[in-house]
Amino acid sequence: MIDRIEASADALWVTPDETGAMKIGFADNGRQLVGPVTAIEWLIALGPVKLETPFMIIRGEQESLTLRLPFSGRVTKLNTQLNQQPEQLNHRNDSIAWLLELIDD
Repeated sequence: MIDRIEASADALWVTPDETGAMKIGFADNGRQLVGPVTAIEWLIALGPVKLETPFMIIRGEQESLTLRLPFSGRVTKLNTQLNQQPEQLNHRNDSIAWLLELIDD
């Protein structure tokens, strides 16, 4: 299992919205590291979080990757649809391959 902060940072994309919330998603580099995604495991819930907190394990056909938060703040949304359909992360589509939404407190 890969558990390096550098790998985690490369595996994520971050997009701020007009309210200042940051949507964090699974990037192409992450897909290359793990191969086709087969399962996920959430390590956090909604609420306050710290920088570099492990928030998810993504399991793929090649490898598993522990993702860490690139910011501190408060998690306001989790993409829980991924619990039943983790394979959505196999596609480059920001509207479905997002993981969580975070705001800076």
